[in-house]
Amino acid sequence: MMPAFSNLTCQIIPLRVCLNGASGRMGQRIDRACFESNGTAIVTARNSLDAPLDATSSNFDVVIDFSSDAGTQIAINLALRARCPLLIGTTGITDSTREVLRSTSVQIPVLIAPNTSIGIAVMRHLVSEAARLLAADFHISISEVHHTQKRDQPSGTALALADSVAKGQGTPFPLNEIKSIREGDVIGDHEVVFAGPGEVLTLRHHAEDRDLFALGAIRLAIWIAKQPPGLYGLDDWFSQFMKAKQ
Repeated sequence: MMPAFSNLTCQIIPLRVCLNGASGRMGQRIDRACFESNGTAIVTARNSLDAPLDATSSNFDVVIDFSSDAGTQIAINLALRARCPLLIGTTGITDSTREVLRSTSVQIPVLIAPNTSIGIAVMRHLVSEAARLLAADFHISISEVHHTQKRDQPSGTALALADSVAKGQGTPFPLNEIKSIREGDVIGDHEVVFAGPGEVLTLRHHAEDRDLFALGAIRLAIWIAKQPPGLYGLDDWFSQFMKAKQ
């Protein structure tokens, strides 16, 4: 059962979505979530083998991409043609694609979010604070577990957590301290361990259902639709979220 969407409202009602990667695991969940939401509507659903859209088909307000590195290139072109914001939920994108996204963000808002979970956004904040306070006396390690079909190792979320540690402690986090496991049909488990003299602090996130990522993607799509051109990450959304809570 999907949670209620009563709090997922925006100034553009409904937000017209072009979903790239519609037939994938996440694409199907987002399609269903948008159908059940009063604030969003899928007007274009795309997959990698679809024919290019003609110039009259860019009738959407935001592009959501959950595909592949090659699919993300298609999503970039779709967003540029429509002059609309772009949300990238695809993981494992290459450095060259990131550079294209960076240059694209001069023209349109681009949000890169390899994990659209709101819980992960909070976890990243907590990890950064813990690293700032404990790094001098604690050994820090990161582990992640995913299903056997997940190709990128470490996961994009594990790399984002490593970045949070680095921001907190002020030095780069060694990637060899990330342990990646691929087994069964695990949706996603991430753990950051701070081991100190006589004590251990563990911060852990467990994804029970992919619907949580669909909900997060819709929330982030609504948010990025209101932003000016630029390159954004989950931390940018979280900063505004925290200000609203104060």
